[in-house]
Amino acid sequence: MKPTKKWLYLALIIAGLITLVLWLQKNYKGFSPEEFRNWIVQWGWIAPFIFVVLYTLRPFVLFPSSIFAITSGLSFGFYWGCLYTYLGSLGGGLLTYFAINRLGRFKKNKQWKNENYEKVRNKIEREGIRFVLLLRLLPVLNYDLVSYLTSLTNVKFKDYAIATAIGIIPGTIAYTYLGTSMTSGSKKVVWIGTTLLFVLVALPMLFKKKMKAKIGL
Repeated sequence: MKPTKKWLYLALIIAGLITLVLWLQKNYKGFSPEEFRNWIVQWGWIAPFIFVVLYTLRPFVLFPSSIFAITSGLSFGFYWGCLYTYLGSLGGGLLTYFAINRLGRFKKNKQWKNENYEKVRNKIEREGIRFVLLLRLLPVLNYDLVSYLTSLTNVKFKDYAIATAIGIIPGTIAYTYLGTSMTSGSKKVVWIGTTLLFVLVALPMLFKKKMKAKIGL
């Protein structure tokens, strides 16, 4: 098979998957994790694969990542749910970097020439992996926004990948456990899940003002 045909088939597959994600966003944007779970599990043994692929493509349609993570816990349990959430979240972050940085798709878009975004990009370029990791651990800025802005800097893909791989662990655990707790039927387990989510995700928001000042926003 010639290389051109390989790329054509790959492009068709990606286009089909993106079309599926867009269809889901249009028809089920307001649906609950429970409804998403019912749709996912009907695919049987290939459900994990479909879930990870959709999660990986999620950043391109700005579908809420929290819905995916909670649904993963509901559908696959805590341990497998954490794995699939992690793979999908990491895949989405890496694919976003590749699409923007390598293909230059959004480099000339006026919306990225915002003064505040420029400050963040400059900070990312100066501090590199350390700053990207900080932005991943502390949800001061939207996950996808961090991916987009980092992709427009000179930060190496390896450094970005390491920072993302480490930084998404707390959120992965918290949201997946919350989804798992919703199926337990135990108020105690639900409270534990909610508390864990607060400690790992909401609590860092206390540093949001300080972080924004550091960034210059």
